[in-house]
Amino acid sequence: MTGSLLTLRIRHPEGQGVLRDITPSSTIQEFIDHSFASFGLDETKTDNLKILSGFPPKPLNILDKSLTIETLGIRSGDTLIYQIEKKVVASNSLVEQNAPVFGVNPGATKEKSVQAHQNSTQVVDHVSPVETSSQADAANKRLKPDGIKLNRQVVPADNSCLFTAINFCMCGEVVKSEHTQFMREIIAASVSGDAEKYSEPFLGQANDKYCSWIMGKDAWGGAIELQILAEYFQAVIAVVDTKSGCLTRFGESGDFQQTMILIYDGIHYDGLYQQNGPSKKTIFPASDKGVLESARALAEEAKSAHNYTDTAGFTLKCLVCGHKMKGEKEAQEHAQTTKHINFSEV
Repeated sequence: MTGSLLTLRIRHPEGQGVLRDITPSSTIQEFIDHSFASFGLDETKTDNLKILSGFPPKPLNILDKSLTIETLGIRSGDTLIYQIEKKVVASNSLVEQNAPVFGVNPGATKEKSVQAHQNSTQVVDHVSPVETSSQADAANKRLKPDGIKLNRQVVPADNSCLFTAINFCMCGEVVKSEHTQFMREIIAASVSGDAEKYSEPFLGQANDKYCSWIMGKDAWGGAIELQILAEYFQAVIAVVDTKSGCLTRFGESGDFQQTMILIYDGIHYDGLYQQNGPSKKTIFPASDKGVLESARALAEEAKSAHNYTDTAGFTLKCLVCGHKMKGEKEAQEHAQTTKHINFSEV
């Protein structure tokens, strides 16, 4: 392996670590083999690996493993997330909407209840990306299985949209952002309680500074916060991206029985629901592939209508000093340098 060495932060099912001794000219296969050996991962599962990068995390195309990792756009200092797909054990029983699954009440925001896992009787395989014509026909039928139609519940764009959207999925109501402050407290407590896991390379800032930052009402939530909340509420949180059409499931390694679905347009999260008579169904069985297909279909519709924000190319203006920036990267750099975080799109 020749060329300048890269330093990469890797988050994997067994923990996290820093990978070195890799160059841009290394093949994807060499990169995977080296990382699995370095972190002591089960090398028999390399074929089941999915690698995510960016913010929010998006899957990299690693099908042709003879290509170099340079073709993936990986740069030194990047953080990569490893997901090893496996069979998920799920219950045959449908989840009853409005049952006390999470026990979260906007008026009693710090309460939590965990529903006991039901006996599992069904094994659900991940959908293969390669389909025969008959499988493609079946996939088309899955787009609206049993008449499933998902709707988008728009929540306020006030820097707490992620938490408000999750709260909507848990209790079926859109509440003011101050009623979701308890989620920031959950995240800060989880991060401060495990300084080894949530280290500065992982967070991008010191542990204590991150905790102070996430408690502020202007701090946006993303991948780290989604994973923590999925584990806390014992539910998969699926996020479908309207720009890429990708669907990422946070908390899926926990074999949780229920899932909620959010839609993300580049800068804003909303909750998805199914109209069920007078009520809105927002919690679904984790085994329900059909509802995920419906979420993807809804994201494709939004993508076709260009209802997303290109975070790499949009122009922002700092409302504090008037400085103009292009893309999320410049905005992040400006925020880190000046501590200004109040932006508007131009």
